[in-house]
Order: sequence, then C-alpha cells, then structure tokens
Amino acid sequence: MPLTRLFCGLLIGLLPLTNAFAQETPALQTRVDNAGLRPIAQRLPAKPEVIVTLADAQYGGTLRSGLLADGDQNGILRFVAQGLLRWDAKFERVIPNIAESWQSNADATLFTFRLRAGMRWSDGTPFTADDIVFAINDVLGNRDVFRTLPDRYQAGGERMRAEKLDAQTVRIHFAAGARSFPEELAGPYGHHPVLYPKHYCGQFHADINPQAAELATQAGLANWPALLRQRCSDYETRWSNPDKPTLDPWVITQPYVFPPNKDKTAPVLLTRNPYYWQVDTAGRQLPYIDTLHFDLFSSPQALIDAAATGRFDLQIRGMTGVQATRQLTPLIASGSHAWLRLPDVNASAVGLYLNHSTLNLPLRLRFASRQFKAALSQAINRQAIADKLFDGKVQPWQVGPPEGHRLYNATLAHQFSNYDPASANRLLDELGGTYHDEAGYRLLRNQRLRLRAIVNMQPPVMVEALKLIQADWAAIGVELQIDAVERTQNFERAFRNDYDISVDVASGGIDPTQNPRAYLAIHPSDSRQSLPWTRWYNSQGKQGEEPSTAMQARYALWDRWKAAPDEATADALFRDILAIAAEEFEVIGTVTSPAQTGIRSARLRGVPDSMPGAWIWPTPGPSLPQQYFLKP
Repeated sequence: MPLTRLFCGLLIGLLPLTNAFAQETPALQTRVDNAGLRPIAQRLPAKPEVIVTLADAQYGGTLRSGLLADGDQNGILRFVAQGLLRWDAKFERVIPNIAESWQSNADATLFTFRLRAGMRWSDGTPFTADDIVFAINDVLGNRDVFRTLPDRYQAGGERMRAEKLDAQTVRIHFAAGARSFPEELAGPYGHHPVLYPKHYCGQFHADINPQAAELATQAGLANWPALLRQRCSDYETRWSNPDKPTLDPWVITQPYVFPPNKDKTAPVLLTRNPYYWQVDTAGRQLPYIDTLHFDLFSSPQALIDAAATGRFDLQIRGMTGVQATRQLTPLIASGSHAWLRLPDVNASAVGLYLNHSTLNLPLRLRFASRQFKAALSQAINRQAIADKLFDGKVQPWQVGPPEGHRLYNATLAHQFSNYDPASANRLLDELGGTYHDEAGYRLLRNQRLRLRAIVNMQPPVMVEALKLIQADWAAIGVELQIDAVERTQNFERAFRNDYDISVDVASGGIDPTQNPRAYLAIHPSDSRQSLPWTRWYNSQGKQGEEPSTAMQARYALWDRWKAAPDEATADALFRDILAIAAEEFEVIGTVTSPAQTGIRSARLRGVPDSMPGAWIWPTPGPSLPQQYFLKP
C-alpha cells in the first residue's frame, strides 16, 4: 500500500454543514446584541467541522478539575490543545482537525494541508497559511529561536520548510522521508505549526518587526528570541499569557504561573473561545461548557484528598494507584461519580533510564557493560513491586511491545527479569567489585558504588517502587540515592545532565513507533538514557555528545524507517531497532503498566466509557472534551 494519504472531513463520518445554519451560543448572545462580538456566521469557518454529539447535549456550566501547582501544565494541554491533525477516538488512525484535509506523497517528503476557509484565531483575526509559514520558517526554522530542533521537524539533516500555495493551502517540505510526521502532528508534541499567530508573535520577531530587539530590552530580556519565547512559548508558558490568541476550544483568562509556584492558590481558568471552529449536527457552536476551572494543589496526596470529597467533575491526572483507588471507592459507591478506566499504552509502569552520559565517569563505564546492567536488573524483586504497589494486577516485565503485538521482542520484554540476587552478586564480583566499605556497599574506584536517581514526586508509586529497589540493591552492595523532586526540578536536573538514573514510565508499549524514546535517544527531554546523544542527533552532530556505536546504528535505521515506502519495510527496520535496544539494555523495566484510573461526576456527559490512557493520545483530548456537557 503506498504511503500517499488523503483525508477530508467527509471521510471521517462527519456531516457537511455551512456556517449559514449555525446557531448563536447563548452565553455570547448579549455580546453580539451589543455589537461587541461578530454574529456566529461571521465567527465560524465557511464549512465548520461537524461533530456528532449526544442528542440531549446542552450549553453552560463550569467543569472543575485539579492540577499540581508545580510543572503540571500538561494537564491543561491534554484537555484543551489542538493540532493540525488528531487521533481518532480508538487510537487507530490520524484524521483532520484544524486542517480540513491533508495528503502526502509516496516517499513522505511533501505534506499538503488544506485549511478551513474563514477560520479565525480567538481574537477574531483570520487564520491562514501565512500563520503556518511563519511558524515553520521563521520560528522553528530560526536557529536563534530553536537552536536544536526536535527530530519530528527535520529529516535528511535539514529542517522542514513551508510553502504557501494559497491562503488556505500550505505545503511542508522535508529533505528526506518523514513518515511519522502526521502522527507527530496528532500528538501532544506536534502543535508548533499552529502555535504562533503571525499577527501577534510577529511583533516579537526581528525579521517581522525591526523594533523587536528594543521591545526585548524594555522587557528586561537579553534579546528578541528570548522575548519571543516568553510571549509565544510552545509549552512552558503556553498557558501563562492570556494575550496570545489560540485556536483551542477555551482560552486562558486566569493563567497558570510559570515559573511554577507551589504556594499559588488561585485557580487556572479558561473560558470559551467565541471563534472556535467546530459545531454539532444542529449547528450549535462548541464547546458546550462555558468555563474550565483547574484548582491547584501542593502535593499529589492533596489532589487525591480533594477528589475524594467530590470536588471535581472530571479528574484523570493523579488518580491512578492503590491509595487513590482506596480513597475514591466510597465516592464511587455514593453514586455521585463513576470510574473511568483507561487502558495504558506504556511498556513498563516504572522504567529506569540509565544515563549513559552520566558525569560520573567510572559509573559511565559500568553502564556500558551489559553484565553490570544485568546484575542491577536481576537484583530487583519485580513480583514484590507488583504485589505491594499494584495489588498484583501487573506482571514482571522489562520494556517493549506486549505479546501479540506485531513488533513484540521476547528478549526486550523478559531478559534478566527473574529475581536472582545470587546471580547479581556473582556478576558484580566478576566485574571486580568485591571490595566493600564499612557499611557493606561495593567500591568503585575507591568510592562507594552509588547511583543517583531523579524521579517526579508525582505519581507517588514511582517513589515507592524506588524504595523497594533501593533495598534490593543494598542487598547486593549497591547504594541507590533517591532524589524525589518537583516536576520542574526534575527537568532542570535532566537538562544539566545531573543524574545517573531517571525514573519514569517506559514508553512504547502499544505505540512503539509513535513513542520510541525508550529505544531511541531522540526525545529532547525524555530520552533520559542520554540527552546529550539526543542533542547530537537532532543537531546533526553540532551539539551534545557523540553516541555509542549501537545508538548511531539505530539512528541510521530510524532515518530509513522514516523514509520507508511501505509498512512491511518500516516494520522490518523497527524490529532491527528493537533488537539493538535489547542488546544494549539501556532502560531497565519493572512491571507491566496497569490501566489508568480517573473519575467523572454523574452530571458530566459525553465522556467515553473507555479511552486510551496515553500521552501520545493525549488523554482525554481526542475524545473531544469540547462536546462534554453538564446536566443540572
């Protein structure tokens, strides 16, 4: 089957409708009557996207949810953010979203997007191909703004480029195949082409506004790229600037502060976008819900405590785990709320990314030894983790796609996962680690063999798993230092390369090709087996650190995968990537990932009974929260 793809709105089961049949949104009627807002027919695209919703859907109300006060901005992104494309509800294919249709050529080097005529930013300014050309060529393409560009936006050693064909049509060029580009645009990382309204962000760009440098000086910033990043950031400050126009269903009115302040108590508020571009089959503009209200909490436990009181209409983040389940069960039993079960797509619930570029040079040499890593893995009592932290609902597992998946690799999934501390001790002894200090820990170059692990404080299960591993490793003479920190501190430590192990879910279970960061060091913040390797690859060797020979071999295979002419060729290449990843063993897994858990109030309708619990399918975004509604 050729790679050429063509998707139009009518091909995804939606109904044609013109804005002439649109009905005014009740919450906006007064503004329209007072001439403070254009009538609905002038706010919608000529042919808005039509969403089939529940027959009894109604307008109004405030949906309440919760976030952590520190570095939890992705909770907003998952709920609100829109890209050119999106995943369908079953996580099976990519469909149009902001783009009305799209197509690619056979070798995945050209992608053409047709935009919706008459579509507008949240401030009423037309959204056109000029905005995408500006975002791609002037922002992503500018090395002063993006010194190192993520892999998704480049191929063949060159950054992608955009070409305007007409006001509603833009073509994106790659120097080599980029077969994963549509999936990237549909995921949470791929929104950049629609994040930079030219009429707003252009005022902070020196190529558009000659006074941009002066504006930066007035703002106390070093240069105009710093000003552009501050006012038009992609992620960190995306929700902290209410002045920046958006294409999302709701717009920020009370921002999420960045840098984060865990003592901040004011909630994050978003209100309906009067220019949003979707309607229901009756011509009613979405979203149905007027306001999103995110309360902020200083700790994961405080978030669970609040949820258990029935405070939230919808809560997914932070609700997974034994403790949360126990606390929330009485609420569910009361009938006021219901469980949301979210099958997880990850490869391991707790993954240990061994930093092969750690600044501890003796330890770096140990991490290059498969024998050393095998010893660490065999010393972990995975069944104890499964029983104590997950009520026995998971199984011991390393990483990799599950059995039955077309890319399943048995070695990747099971190697060295048996609990065998005697074998672990023997392997370490053979490496010359027979000397111990007075506390019984092994010595490495006359220093205690200590591994420093950074982990987010939320979710708590990660920290609890590390405590069990800490005891397991102490029994073989290896000290594990656990640095449980806030999410923002975790990222800062990672970018400074100040860790030996980074702990997170191991991605790439059901979705290995969409989220391969555990097998390939390509993600600029999350491929923690070596972020310097990632920078080397994404900068074509100009930055970072030259990777291992094995990682460079995978990069070559990945480049070929992106340009593969068909699925069979692509899968064969990716199997080779997984085989090398198994041999190198850079990420140690623990147990399979349990289904995630969330809750919703009985009043909240339109929420699917089941949906993927995933980051690449940014739960609950593809289920279209803009069509959720509240019953009295």
